[in-house]
Amino acid sequence: MQLNDIEKSSSGGLLYQLHIKKIFCDLLIISQQKYFKYYNGGVEIYCIPSEYSKFSDHVKTHEFTKLALIIQKKISEGIFVLVNNQEIIIGGALFDTSLCWSKLNGTMVVSDSAWNIAQYFDLDISKAAVALNLISSLPYYPFQNVSLWENIEKVQPFCVLKNGNNQTLEEIKIWDIPDLNHDMGLTLKNIREGFLEAIRSANSYANVSADLSGGVDSAAVAYLLKFCDTDVKLYHTKTDNNWNSDSKWAASFADDMNIPLNSLSTLSESGKRYDIDTPYSGSKLPDHPILWADTEGYVEKIVSLNEIPGNSIHFTGLGGDELFTPMPAYAWTLVRQNKLSSLSLGFRYCLISRISFLQGITDLMNNIPFKEAIKSEIGIGFGYNKSNKQDSSLDWFGKINAPAWINQDGLFLSHKVAVKAIDKISGGLDSDRSKHQALESLLFQTRVIGQLNLFYGEEYKWKSPFLDTKIIESALSIPMRHHLKSGITKPMLHKATMGIVPREVFTRGFKGDYSTSLYKGYKEAVNKIISIVKDLNVVKLGVVDPDILVSELSMPTALHNRIVDFERLCAVERWLKNTINLK
Repeated sequence: MQLNDIEKSSSGGLLYQLHIKKIFCDLLIISQQKYFKYYNGGVEIYCIPSEYSKFSDHVKTHEFTKLALIIQKKISEGIFVLVNNQEIIIGGALFDTSLCWSKLNGTMVVSDSAWNIAQYFDLDISKAAVALNLISSLPYYPFQNVSLWENIEKVQPFCVLKNGNNQTLEEIKIWDIPDLNHDMGLTLKNIREGFLEAIRSANSYANVSADLSGGVDSAAVAYLLKFCDTDVKLYHTKTDNNWNSDSKWAASFADDMNIPLNSLSTLSESGKRYDIDTPYSGSKLPDHPILWADTEGYVEKIVSLNEIPGNSIHFTGLGGDELFTPMPAYAWTLVRQNKLSSLSLGFRYCLISRISFLQGITDLMNNIPFKEAIKSEIGIGFGYNKSNKQDSSLDWFGKINAPAWINQDGLFLSHKVAVKAIDKISGGLDSDRSKHQALESLLFQTRVIGQLNLFYGEEYKWKSPFLDTKIIESALSIPMRHHLKSGITKPMLHKATMGIVPREVFTRGFKGDYSTSLYKGYKEAVNKIISIVKDLNVVKLGVVDPDILVSELSMPTALHNRIVDFERLCAVERWLKNTINLK
């Protein structure tokens, strides 16, 4: 059963809907994607057709909530709805948070796109959420899950919606990070099998390509593709300074695999980091501003070179750092996983960090929960509270600073919505700070892949093996000490791919620096913004003070934080401009 067309949306695309009405639920699914209804083992299932075969064999053999978790782990696109004779569960892919809902005029509407719901109900942009998005120093979780539209809620990570005792939909968490696994042989075997399974999924595509940046993760993916006898095209964005050796390494790896390397323009030449005018590809509107515009030109060049649209897939190495490189708070985790040697580890941390023993021990012994820490830091970052606390790399997150050019109304509204977002959560993504940081970053990388597929997926699918649930669960179960080995980068990834990926990939050192593109176009972009400052949508919306913005941007010194804040301003302004044009 296919969803029915309702009408042409204002942007010219078809919007589809399906009304599900039971004694215990009454809801409407809307989407620009076609959903189908399936009936299996007494369960009604609504999902995108391409996803059903990934989990259909599990429907009859698992309890209702357990089935929802299996579906979360198996699917990669859209949302799903499960209905039996008394329950309903609504969810999405495990690390995807695009499931959103709204209830207006008695109608409960769910979708895989907040923009679709905003179209359906003709909702307004949230001024408070726009102001919140302008603060680049905010941690991704929980603030990047705030909808940019009024009256729309978004699902929290690793949760589903389920009907409660009072017949209302409640958010419940059905996945937790696996416990530590000390059986490294089994863990590495699972990671290796997960990689090969993810890579072999490319066999159904006529055209396969992959990044080869010169770093460890993209090289590992390329060698895995080669090992699986995949006919793959390799793409590389050239470096833009002489100190960056990534291009040399990429050429060396490609030569070793005997595969031609397609070198494209540098990020400085092709990126859209400070672009505020260009429409998003295909006139598609993401639920959030894109924060990867620096690589957008590189991506679009790959798409333009594709000779087989609709039957192509491109692999990236997104997620590799989060799974196989120690997170900033790794020392905090290390002393808790190795209590017998915690004192010696504390001494080493102090020596490496070049801080006093007293300060180091204070940092390592800090057990403030995430929710308490973020509440405190929000008050400080927005200027409501003062603090003499010294910053530490072992904290849950970095220092929060609101840009001076957000006006008082914008600060008040964004602080209010930030506190509301904090009140909704029970705590961090995990009680362990390193795992929380890894999960937080994996959520962001999943969003990037989702936005890539939104813009280009009809012609070119985008995928990262590192974001496969099986690999994530296995990698996050590895005790921290195994990730630390002198002279080799990502030792556990090396062990998992031994015999496939050469050791030289892991001994090349850290990836090159790409900050040149950050500074290169800054001054030119600043001059443009200053010349049209009164016409900016963020100014018209009433969240940015144009005079203070001009004053800040006129400063002769291009401080890093100032540039990062400006980059975020451009991303939000571009999203607003695209939204207004589509509406």
